[in-house]
Parts: sequence; C-alpha cells; structure tokens
Amino acid sequence: MENGNLRYRPGLNQVVPLGDRLAAALDGAHRLDLAVAYAKVSGTGELLRTALPRSSRAVVGLGFGLTDPPAVEQLSTAGAEVRCVVDSQVLAASQFHPKLYLASRQHSLVVLSGSGNLTGGGLRGNVEQYEELRLADPSPLADDQRGRFEQLWDHGVPLRDLRRSGDWEEYRQRARDRRLLEREDRRRVLRLDRTTGRLIGRLARAETRRGPGYVGITNPDWWALQLALRDQADRALFWRKNVNNFSALGRGGLFFHLVKHPGGQEELRSIEGFSTYPGVFETGEAEDLWRRYGRLLGVERLQDLYDRLDVEPRRTLGVIHLEDLVELDRPVPLAELRANGIRFARNIVSGRGLTLEEVALILELGGGEVEAPRLSLAAEPPGRYLLDRPGSP
Repeated sequence: MENGNLRYRPGLNQVVPLGDRLAAALDGAHRLDLAVAYAKVSGTGELLRTALPRSSRAVVGLGFGLTDPPAVEQLSTAGAEVRCVVDSQVLAASQFHPKLYLASRQHSLVVLSGSGNLTGGGLRGNVEQYEELRLADPSPLADDQRGRFEQLWDHGVPLRDLRRSGDWEEYRQRARDRRLLEREDRRRVLRLDRTTGRLIGRLARAETRRGPGYVGITNPDWWALQLALRDQADRALFWRKNVNNFSALGRGGLFFHLVKHPGGQEELRSIEGFSTYPGVFETGEAEDLWRRYGRLLGVERLQDLYDRLDVEPRRTLGVIHLEDLVELDRPVPLAELRANGIRFARNIVSGRGLTLEEVALILELGGGEVEAPRLSLAAEPPGRYLLDRPGSP
C-alpha cells in the first residue's frame, strides 16, 4: 500500500523472512537503530553479514538471562553504541519486549516492527509477523518513529557502564546458569524421548527422514572449545573447505561428532556427542566469519583457522550451524560402530549420512536405551542415506 509519503507492506517469515527485509533496508543505509527484547548469536551473525552502518545503536533486554552475552558484545565490536535494559526500580528487564528496527537511508526511513527478536528464529526460522513502513525523511511520520525509538533507548544502560560496575560479568554468569539448567532439562527430555521412541519418531518426519543423521569427523580442539562455550551462545559453527550446500542432514537432524585424536589409532576414534542441525548453512570469507562469530567458530585465533584447514587468507569457507551440543554417556569408538554393522570407510575425510536405524543404534551404544525403529525402508534405493561430504574442522 502506498499513500503519499508512506509505503506499507505486511510480512510473514514463512513468505519473506524478516531477515531478508532487514538486509534490503540496510543496503545503502547510513544508520540502524534497533530495540529488541532478546538477542542471540544466530541473529547478530545474520545481521552482521554486512557491516553495520556508522552511528548505529542497539538497545537489548536482559530479562530472564535469555540474551546471549556474545551477541551483545558482537554488536559493540561491530561499532554500534549498545545499551542494555536491566532490572531497575521503575522497570523489570523482563518487561522490555519491543522488536523495532529503523534503517535511515537518504531521503527515507525504513521501519520494521512486529514479533521478531534479533535471533535466528526471529529473523528467519520462526513463524513471525511484522510490518514494513517506508517513510519520506524528513517528515513528521519519520520523526514519530524516531521518537518511539528514543523512548525505548532511554530504558537502557550503556554497556560500558555495566562493564565498569561489574554488572556485565554478573549477567554473563546469570546467562550461563540459565543455560546449565536448560541443558539438564534437555538431557532429561532427551532420555525420555530416546526410551519412548519419540526422538526417532521426530527424525522420521518427512522434513528430516532423508537426512536424519550424520557422522562428521571433528577436530578435538574444536570439540573441547565448543563444549566450553555452549553455555554462552545458541550456536556452534562447524566449518569446512567445501562451500557446496550441506544436504546430508535435514532440518532437525542429529550431527554426531567423531572426534579424532592425533597419533591415535584410526579405529579408536570415538563419537563423543552430537548436535542438532537447525537447517542453516552459510558461506563466507574466513576473515568475515571471524569478525561475526569469533571464538564461536571453535578456534582461539583467526590464524588457527588457517592453520587447521591449511588455507590461505581470504579463502571462502562453508559453515554448518549447530545447536544444543550433547555429550554421549559413553564414547562410541569406530571399532564398535563397525562391529555393530555401521560402515565407516577409512578413506572418508569428512563424514557420512546415517539411516534412522543407525541413529538409534549409535544412541543406544552411547548409553541411552532407545526404542529401535521398525521402519519399512526396503523400498528405499540402497545407499540412499549414505552421503559423503568433504571437509571438516
């Protein structure tokens, strides 16, 4: 709808993701002002695919410990002036619930508002609704929108002040504590789902059935660092040289981590845990990925990324997004996999896909009582689930 100085478009994520509309609004913008209740690494990583406009500002709520501390720090590192909404005598942080994005462009202001937080789900994966307004600028309508943002901005405390007072480190600990509790809850639910067969049932859905599981060869340093970081952010980033789309797993499939140990015998390498694949795969230059994600790539320094992959600077890499890293109750060595009929050739350099039966068997070998599926897969062509993919950390 267009009316003089105003253009209006409603939106739904499942039709056009909010992330796409936001990226289009930022093309050529000289400023972004955003106010959100929660921010996650999955959201800031997508936002920062392009450099933030100069003089950008972000005010983010810290209610319930749901905001990822690294997400806030990413915004600050990218050059935004950042404020956080904390509990005060006049407002609880949990009461701060806006989702507002203002992109200032030459002669126009783009306003996106709705239900989408600065998270991967809010920008793309969830069922979200939003409104897009394009307003002439300067104009009274644009002034009204900026005034709305300023009122939200006033609720925030500068991040530098929180760091100086020690309150930021206190929040980081609160966020870690919440994730620890969530992780224990997930483990209890996972055990229940494994024993009742519900986990395998979910993997048998049409969306996931042709890619329910994958065994990926995983660098031990990557695995150790991701375990240390999993209580800070909602994503872990598994990188590889191959930039072709990762099609071995369906959305919601399980990515099993076969951890290699230098100098050890090949058959003693073990599956030590697994992650869930949210269906997000991206490519980017190593330097840009480091700018956006830092240590969440599973390396301490950018040079470690080059050394581990043996690639030159400016190399484009593929990145598989993963969620909810879980350690198995007991590691499952390759020798044990092979003894139980799960083939894993010595010349596989990245990994291979798994059938539903193989997923259930690995979970059982890893210490969980699993209701093995009774599926009619005889009609499937042989090897349909066996998908080798090159490259790994």
